[in-house]
Amino acid sequence: MNTVRPAKAPFARIGVGLEQLRRDIDALVDVVARHPQARPQLVEIHHQVRLLGQHLNTALASPTEPVPPEEQQ
Repeated sequence: MNTVRPAKAPFARIGVGLEQLRRDIDALVDVVARHPQARPQLVEIHHQVRLLGQHLNTALASPTEPVPPEEQQ
C-alpha cells in the first residue's frame, strides 16, 4: 500500500539538509580556493545540484493538483 505524505512532513528535514549542504559547499569552495586540485569535486557537486534543480523545475512545471492561489503569480 502506497501512503501519501503531506508536503509538510519532510519540509523541516529538507530545510535542515539544505542548510547543511550550503555550509558543506561553502567549506568545499574554501578548500578549492586553497587547493585547486580539489576542483573536480566541486564540479561534481555542481552537477548533482543542477540535476536536483532540474528535477524540482520539472515537478513544478506539471502540477498534479491545481496550483493554490498563494503560489500563482
